[in-house]
Amino acid sequence: MRAGVRGRVVRTAGFRALAAVLTVLVMTGGAQAAPRMAGAAMEADGPAVVLPRIDCAALAGQDLSGTPGAPAVIGSATETTSPDGSASCEVKGTVAPQIQFDVFLPTETWRQRYLQLGCASLCGNIDFYADASDGCVPLTRGDFVLATDNQGHVGVSGFDATFGADPQLRVDFGYRADHVVALVAKRIIALFYGQGPRYSYFDGCSQGGHEGLTEAQRYPHDFDGIVAGAPASLLTSLIVWSTGWHATANTDARGRPILTAAKLPALHAAVLRECDARDGLADGQIDDPRACTFDPRTLRCPAGTDSADCLTDAQIGAVRKLYDGPRDERGRRMYPGGEPVGSEANWAHWVTPNAAGDPAVAENNATNALRYLAYPSPRPSMTLQDLRYDSATFREINQQAGIFDATDPDLTAFRAAGGKLLLWHGWADPAISPYGTIAYYHALVERMGGTAATQRFARLFMLPGVAHCGGGQGPDAIDALTPTLDWVENGVAPGRLVATMREDDTVVRTRPVFPYPTVARYDGSGSVDDAANFAPAPPPARYEDAIAWLGSFRSGYEQTCGWHDGRWTCTPARKPS
Repeated sequence: MRAGVRGRVVRTAGFRALAAVLTVLVMTGGAQAAPRMAGAAMEADGPAVVLPRIDCAALAGQDLSGTPGAPAVIGSATETTSPDGSASCEVKGTVAPQIQFDVFLPTETWRQRYLQLGCASLCGNIDFYADASDGCVPLTRGDFVLATDNQGHVGVSGFDATFGADPQLRVDFGYRADHVVALVAKRIIALFYGQGPRYSYFDGCSQGGHEGLTEAQRYPHDFDGIVAGAPASLLTSLIVWSTGWHATANTDARGRPILTAAKLPALHAAVLRECDARDGLADGQIDDPRACTFDPRTLRCPAGTDSADCLTDAQIGAVRKLYDGPRDERGRRMYPGGEPVGSEANWAHWVTPNAAGDPAVAENNATNALRYLAYPSPRPSMTLQDLRYDSATFREINQQAGIFDATDPDLTAFRAAGGKLLLWHGWADPAISPYGTIAYYHALVERMGGTAATQRFARLFMLPGVAHCGGGQGPDAIDALTPTLDWVENGVAPGRLVATMREDDTVVRTRPVFPYPTVARYDGSGSVDDAANFAPAPPPARYEDAIAWLGSFRSGYEQTCGWHDGRWTCTPARKPS
């Protein structure tokens, strides 16, 4: 999924998301990576600069075909400028069968850090963008070797799922690509500098966030620190049930959109009138959409009329369905939530056609998924009209979750390896419901020994008013990478992030964001647009974070699924009542 933009997107490592994760590896054919040194003495700017041992061009002749589990070919090695602006050696290559990767190795400034970036939507290309304008100083200095990949296939668009006709390419996209690229990139680093990275990081949002969680769950020794934003972790249900529901709930019997972009400003304004001040501050953003239940019927058009400032009965019905999310024949959830209240201004493009009338992403995404990813074999003629919202179909499609999903809350191995996980999500995300991320974090807390024990290595930050990987009505620009470096390298856990809102490159608001469930509360003096005037506070109410749905993370529902002992298992439990 591609980030919606208000002229700005969230930056986490300086990576433009949707793109948008550990311990030391012995470099096959190269030097052994240095051991973890969290809290050890370093230069003020981090680990010391290490210079290359060989020329850039010499990498082009290196044989990586024998890398265990990751046979690779280097296609080119050229001196250039990295996306972060540093003088670098760019290495392009392929891991069999067709995982394309791109690695930038600084030639003058490398401080023994490796950063791998996630990709966007269903990937299919090298989308390499790094920009540290939101304060990630190590990135602006060129401290990192940077790498990214195409997730194992070449696509004609971000939602091209035709690769799913090949079982191996499904596996590469689902979980293999980032792992093998990490292995190969670290071997290249060892060859170039004579040593492996001291610290390795992953950063991504949306599909990139899903990749980060996949790494923590399946390959806990690949990265020391992972930043996972708005993770598409429930990918199977997301691209079938959630996006499919968005499309069908907003389509009438003649195939036309029920709710259009022209209706969204009035709808969102009505929501703000009802919900904005529930958090104690009328500031144009909703801190937690669960604090308010909005009835779209309050905007009902007078009989026989239809204008931009009201909703017809059909539109009221569509809005209610979008808020609620997909349900089966017995009314049980098929995904952990629908559109959050307060996200309405962000629905155009994702849920409804945009102002120009271009179709919503949801329909294209779900249709491609049904045809090439939802079933063991492709069904290229399938349409959304063929999809049945029932438990039998859910179980059939959920068989693919073992390939595509990243839902295992048991991060024991990642924690034991010293890994640190920083999760974040926008409360007004129209593309991936924030409720799924909260449900995963709740399961993580339960599995890993409670809040205090979990927050020693994993923390969640919820950004009020922020849309999908950026944009929206709240401060959406964060630097999540720098706090992650400090956590990994110095043992300092992030107590808060500061989110920034800009208009025409001018900062108009900053707000602190504290580890969930702690919220920011205005202290009663000074500007409400200054983060300095907010303090951490317990939430005014606690909500049920464990959401009952057909693929629930916890027992007590239809099944509990996860990646255990090298394989995907689903444990039956009592069915929800």
